[in-house]
Amino acid sequence: MHRSMKTSTLFAALCTAAAMLCAGPAAAQIPQGDAAEAQTPAPGTLWSLDDCIGYAQRNNIDVQQRALQVEQNEVELSTARYSRLPDLNASLGGDASFGRVLSSDNTYKDNNQTSGSLNISAGMPIFQGLRINRQIKGGKLDLAAAVQDLERAREDVAINVMTLYLQVLYSKELTEVAERQLALSTQQVDRSRELVAAGKQPESALYESEALRANDFLTLTQARNDLQLSLLNLSQALNRESAAGFDIVRPELDSLTLASLHALGTADAVYAYAAEHRPHIRAERLRLESSENSVLIAKSALYPSISLSGGYGTGVYSADDDKLWAQMRHNSREYVGLSMNIPIFNRRATRNNIRTARLSVRSQQLALTNAELSLRKEIEQAWYNADAAYGKYRSAEAALASAKVAFAYEQQKADAGRSTVFDFNDAKTRMEKAESELVQSKYEFVFRSKILDFYRGQPLQL
Repeated sequence: MHRSMKTSTLFAALCTAAAMLCAGPAAAQIPQGDAAEAQTPAPGTLWSLDDCIGYAQRNNIDVQQRALQVEQNEVELSTARYSRLPDLNASLGGDASFGRVLSSDNTYKDNNQTSGSLNISAGMPIFQGLRINRQIKGGKLDLAAAVQDLERAREDVAINVMTLYLQVLYSKELTEVAERQLALSTQQVDRSRELVAAGKQPESALYESEALRANDFLTLTQARNDLQLSLLNLSQALNRESAAGFDIVRPELDSLTLASLHALGTADAVYAYAAEHRPHIRAERLRLESSENSVLIAKSALYPSISLSGGYGTGVYSADDDKLWAQMRHNSREYVGLSMNIPIFNRRATRNNIRTARLSVRSQQLALTNAELSLRKEIEQAWYNADAAYGKYRSAEAALASAKVAFAYEQQKADAGRSTVFDFNDAKTRMEKAESELVQSKYEFVFRSKILDFYRGQPLQL
């Protein structure tokens, strides 16, 4: 029960921190080295953190949806660019007329006839109040923001996978702690059986030792179940078809490694980097620039627009004695035109569109400010949590060392038959608790330090 509660506490803490990161303002593509391009590990191969992150990013539905949004923005940008070109249209028509009809010499006659027409027209915008150029610029900004959203989706996946990966490592170490405690309980049962047989302890001491061993076996079973569940959670987060045979690489996380992770820098330095490079901040700035550009697009409706047009048309008539090609040549007509449309009054629609665009700018400015403030708060909290977690880890190391010394002394007494089952179990329980707290504090610190690495733009690696 004690280990199960510890597991739930650490997992809840990691998930809460990860959720705070993922719930921040929208953002984008986190460089993960070659993780995104890595191949799927062969069956039976242990998965590293890079393998897990790369596989998850390739198969995550939200990432794929963001990628589709990037493609959609590319299509919209292409549409804006091609709007500079002329358009070309052709039409064919035919009709049958009865009674007084228009003939090829442009007079009306009492006659039944059939006729056909061919028309080709083209038009090209000359000046649209710079609307097209600004729409192209807006399309580029929206595309860049969409790329940042894709990056943020990949970041969220990486953070979530790292959280679950660390949970598996944590569960593995708790399982090992439970196995060691069961081994000690088994030794105590054997020792008690010998002492009872020798008449040095009452028979009740053997029963108490066996009960304690049964409790440790239950704890080990629960720890193994938690490990299998954590592996299942990680496998499902990767969108794998099955968790059968799935296991992960266990990196070396000794005291020296953790000491090297304690090079946290300063919160101000981390924020200075993150404010310039974090995808969600860059996305908000791009959206602000896009909203400012939208004001200029709305203002373009205040200016006159100039268009160039031209076309060709011809027709054939059944009542005409000329042949088909002769009629098409004789009845052809061509035209070229230049038109200007001057806006005078459109019920204040343009003015209100400009006001709406300006309100969007102010709203996006607030969104950017909020994102920057949230980022600073998150980094300051992450730095403090990482530093505090390392202090907790060092204290847990010292506590475990003391608990081991106390247990070793109690074990010597037990070997000599001078220790009660209660005293032995109390020393063993305190050592078990110290081991569990050390494991918990270790992985909490690893997670916190990796969050700072994340803000510094470093790959999430163990």
